[in-house]
Amino acid sequence: MGTAREEDASAGRGEGGESRQTARRTQILQGATAVFARLGYHGARMDDIVKESGLSKGTIYWYFTSKEEIAVELVHQLLRAEEESMELPREEGVTPEARLGAMAEDFTRSLREDPVRAPLALELLALGQRIPAIKTYFAGYHEKYLALLAELLGAASGRAPTEKRVRSAAVAVTAMVDGWALHEALNPEHAATGESLGEAVAVLIDGLRS
Repeated sequence: MGTAREEDASAGRGEGGESRQTARRTQILQGATAVFARLGYHGARMDDIVKESGLSKGTIYWYFTSKEEIAVELVHQLLRAEEESMELPREEGVTPEARLGAMAEDFTRSLREDPVRAPLALELLALGQRIPAIKTYFAGYHEKYLALLAELLGAASGRAPTEKRVRSAAVAVTAMVDGWALHEALNPEHAATGESLGEAVAVLIDGLRS
């Protein structure tokens, strides 16, 4: 019987090997997500991820050489999902306010549908201060997000606000997004109240118009 490395390398060359490797990576990342959300990055061990994933240690190390490498991949995964949300919706006739509202509601919904998403996002964001690769990815995404928000907020204002005022409003929205993740992580039961990030963004747009 071959080792986990040999088996996965062989599977990668055979029919269906690519889908099997994708499934294995997903299984590992799902296990790491649960562990990081429950124990935090620094409290988690590779053995915890091995146990949570249900795979062997050899298989884990075939795909990821360290806990840090897993964390970096989770950041990639998280930001890819956020970028998809940034693209919604782009149908003709959709107002800037509606796009901003849809993005905010999509974010709120994603946090409530996946209870570990908020604590995981906060954990990964904190790692950006210590892991250069994570800081780089978050910084690049942040600037792209700010540019889109400034564009939409400027259009939604219905006036001609200064570039500085629009930029400040965009920064405020990003702070609201991060704050909302913290709010959800600390108060998961408050979802029943019907509070949403979309309503908070609408209040900010009203202020920008005044």
